[in-house]
Amino acid sequence: MNFDLVWRRGMRICFHSCRLLVLGLLYFAPNTAAMAYSIELTEKEANIAVERYFPIEHVTPVATLKLSRPAVYFDQRSNRIGLKVSVTASMPGLLMGEGHGAIDGDLEYRQETGEFYLRDPRVRRLDIENLPAEATILLRQLLQEMTRQSLPFILVYQLNDVDLRQRMARSVLQSVTVRNRKLILELAVPGLD
Repeated sequence: MNFDLVWRRGMRICFHSCRLLVLGLLYFAPNTAAMAYSIELTEKEANIAVERYFPIEHVTPVATLKLSRPAVYFDQRSNRIGLKVSVTASMPGLLMGEGHGAIDGDLEYRQETGEFYLRDPRVRRLDIENLPAEATILLRQLLQEMTRQSLPFILVYQLNDVDLRQRMARSVLQSVTVRNRKLILELAVPGLD
């Protein structure tokens, strides 16, 4: 038996088997131009990013509001990022109070920089001790205006330029979902056509 002949036949069979396997994978695989890439962000990681922007103070002729000690939470029902904050409010010559507030927002993805910012902030709750209802309503309106001005500039996450997959993923944000107290960012990574 010729060893060279056996080796060539074996290699030919192996080559044809591999070719059939590759063709089968290409045939049965979904024909997509992009693959999905997921990034999981925990509440703690988001909180570290957000904390550096606080305290935030807003002064108007009517009142002064100060937000401090943010605590990030992810709301699975609404797929929004929430912030619980300590609120200090004062109305010159009238009142001063402390309490808590809850604000939430969506994420805005800026493709050119690979950055995620809070968008569309909404005040969900404002509880300040020892204030009459009329003052609380006014302060809630001021807080809503304050969050519209300040929160869209808070950087929550930035894709890593060193990680090749994250650099490639800058093209398209497919979805943002909250699962198990984690923010799941689904990005499209361009595939090879």
